[in-house]
Amino acid sequence: MAEETTADLIHIEYIKRLKSRYCRFIDSKQWGRLKELFTTDLQIEGFTIIGGNGPTFAAELAQRLEVAMTAHHCHTPEIRLTGPDAAEGVWAMMDLIEWPHAVDLKNFSGATGFYGTGFYEERYRCDNGQWRIAFMRLTRTRFEPLIHGVRPSGFDVFAGLRGFTPPSPDWMR
Repeated sequence: MAEETTADLIHIEYIKRLKSRYCRFIDSKQWGRLKELFTTDLQIEGFTIIGGNGPTFAAELAQRLEVAMTAHHCHTPEIRLTGPDAAEGVWAMMDLIEWPHAVDLKNFSGATGFYGTGFYEERYRCDNGQWRIAFMRLTRTRFEPLIHGVRPSGFDVFAGLRGFTPPSPDWMR
């Protein structure tokens, strides 16, 4: 493994701040600022949202989450530069989403929210000195629906994972 230079570590720190803004902008409903974090040719996987570019993705998130209470946490990043203006990374994540009304979630109908864990697998690109997310895959290791803020009676903690993207065992080898 090659040792990072000071310049490499500065780029990695900018990427960490980029991901921090991603979580903050979603949870504080700053949709206009959120869309600026992505490249124009953003690719996404593992989301139920179809949007294929930054503005579309941000608009679809806004539509789904505007009235929801959200908490997004990303932890323990592994980031490596793959070129002078390119990098990739993986982040452990946790999200908690609660709506004021019942919604239909993947594999669950009538839930008012969910708690989930997993990983973001991402690629980044630096254009004109600005790091942006170019590819984002959301994977799941846990997905628990909430009915009025609590788990349904007899809930199987593994039932919620059916149909979600699992973590990639070969990501960032």
